[in-house]
Amino acid sequence: MGIKCPKCHFDNPDDTLYCGKCATPLPPSKEIPISETKTLKTPIIELTRGSSFAGRYEIIEELGKGGMGKVYRVFDKKIKEEVALKLIRPEIALDKNTIERFSNELKFARKLRHENVCQMFDLNEDEGTHYITMEYVPGEDLKSFISRAGTLGAGKAVFIAKQVCAGLVQAHKIGIVHRDLKPQNIMIDRDGNARIMDFGIARSLEAKGLTESGVMIGTPQYMAPEQVEGIKADQRSDIYSLGIILYEMVTGKVPFEGSTPYSIAFKHKTEAPPNPKEFNAQIPRDLSQVILRCLEKERKKRYQKAEELLTELTNIEKGIPTVEKVVPKRKTTLGIPRKRFKTLVVPAILILAAIVIGGGYFLYDRVLQRGEQEMALPSEPTTQKAEAAVPQFGNIEINSTPEGAEVYVNDKQEGVTPLKREFAPGTYRIKITKSPDYEEITDDLGVIAGRTSSKNYTLTPVPKEPEPREPVSQQPVPKAPVYTLRIDTIPEGADVRINGDYKGKTPVVTDLQKSRCRLKIEKGEEWSIIDEELSLRTGLNSVHRNLTRIKYSLSIKTNPSEAQVSIEGEPFGITPVDKLVSVGEWDIKIEKQGYETIEGSINIDSDIRKTYDMVKLKPGIFRLKASPYAEILIDGKLIGEVPPTLIHEVEPGKHTIEFAATKLNKKFTVEVEIKAGESKEVRMNMATGESKVVVISSRQ
Repeated sequence: MGIKCPKCHFDNPDDTLYCGKCATPLPPSKEIPISETKTLKTPIIELTRGSSFAGRYEIIEELGKGGMGKVYRVFDKKIKEEVALKLIRPEIALDKNTIERFSNELKFARKLRHENVCQMFDLNEDEGTHYITMEYVPGEDLKSFISRAGTLGAGKAVFIAKQVCAGLVQAHKIGIVHRDLKPQNIMIDRDGNARIMDFGIARSLEAKGLTESGVMIGTPQYMAPEQVEGIKADQRSDIYSLGIILYEMVTGKVPFEGSTPYSIAFKHKTEAPPNPKEFNAQIPRDLSQVILRCLEKERKKRYQKAEELLTELTNIEKGIPTVEKVVPKRKTTLGIPRKRFKTLVVPAILILAAIVIGGGYFLYDRVLQRGEQEMALPSEPTTQKAEAAVPQFGNIEINSTPEGAEVYVNDKQEGVTPLKREFAPGTYRIKITKSPDYEEITDDLGVIAGRTSSKNYTLTPVPKEPEPREPVSQQPVPKAPVYTLRIDTIPEGADVRINGDYKGKTPVVTDLQKSRCRLKIEKGEEWSIIDEELSLRTGLNSVHRNLTRIKYSLSIKTNPSEAQVSIEGEPFGITPVDKLVSVGEWDIKIEKQGYETIEGSINIDSDIRKTYDMVKLKPGIFRLKASPYAEILIDGKLIGEVPPTLIHEVEPGKHTIEFAATKLNKKFTVEVEIKAGESKEVRMNMATGESKVVVISSRQ
């Protein structure tokens, strides 16, 4: 049938990617399968509204379609909740290694729980169709939000970026890197809050290299330079992607654009991003500097941790003018009470109604209507897109019994109870006083944006000194018995509580009025807890207790660092890492891409500090030649052009090498397996498609 070039109208063959006459990129005539040697045994499923899938999920609607497959909003009849269901494309599911990686990554992703992260649930299979279930978040993705709202104000952009950054902080703490952070993977829910989706999916596809022929894993507009070069992504790669997203929110465009994914990828590696203030002069200078630091080419020049970026954004938010901060939309209503009148005053009612109608019209026209217009957000603005309302302040409401107590917030007097004030989110020191008759109360109170933090305090009267009275009798009054308790522990310094009251750190001596008490001794989570009932005798009672160590510090370093450590299959952290571990023998596993995996067991019966030397896998070496010329891609990543001869190191294993000559309108693919320390020369004749692989040397 052929494909007609949209520019010069030249007829090209069906499998052509570029026009043979003018080299213009051509639209695909059909989907290109990942592997021409495999037959798809599982049919592509089309789910319709109201249909049932896997005997459990009722289809509500299709939410979208991506590189992995289609996503549906469904009702889970087993748990009686709506969830999101993602069908994995059959050509991806055919690769058992990919499915196994999905399963392993989901084990890590399920441990990630945060208010700004969409929860992943499970990977399952039904009649040969693999699917993933995850939390359903009503709303729209950030990409659609930006397209609809246009350039976002600094206040809105920083608000969203802080929430995304908070989710990344939690993920990075447990060793999870997203690797494909982009606006399409960030949901804005109906309350205006951001939620990150698809943790773990990009890493599972990363080893495979391609989802379709010639399509890189990750989205070129948001990929960090090290991802383009095929270097393993880390938390700083996510920070780079978040910088691109921030750039897009405040300018309405990404910093690097191009006609092909490869041209965009090269710009990430070689070109400096334009200053966002060139496209939006209203951006605060410090926000522009933060964005540009996120987009540094060298990882060591970016923010090293998401916590650092979150701190910067928080400081910037404090300096944003109040007029730029979004205030929640409020509705104003006018209530008119109804009364019944006797029949004798009907004329008076008619006259009064006329006055009310006239006055009401004036009130509505001059006051309420104008007020509603001022409060309403335009649905289709002409000069600036509407932004969703995001609460920026919360309220503190304080009541006391009795009322009239003075209230201080962070040592500043705010008024007397009952009191209600608006404050920015944070934790505040509260002091309530009504001297000289009542004791002072101090407390810490947290404020959440859009919510009211309410507290009721009962003031305690100050005890009054009893007036001296003449003794009724000269007989001595018998004293109540005193029970003295001395508590010692090995080791010392343990916290002591008696009947729930804190008495200090051991050794402790205290007097009690009763012969029975509850004793509790604690010394941090690494020591055993003593909790017992004591019977005392009059006079001195001595108690000696030995605490047992139940947890020890395990410190692990690796050369080089940034290796993933797992204990009993659970993520332990990224080296260097130091945490408390319970007493016992545990299986340990240390992994780092490009290095041999270390596995073994470790016995925890004391504080342990260990350093492991990682053994680097010897790379394989490809010498790549093509005649007359070609662009070379290895595992979907652009390496360069030949001639001249390209020499490239790769990890041992099977690799897909693609030779593409745009002007010749030809592309050929060769799969070559290489061992550690082996060198192979791969030659390609672009005129005939004839290839030859020659082993140059083989060393172990």
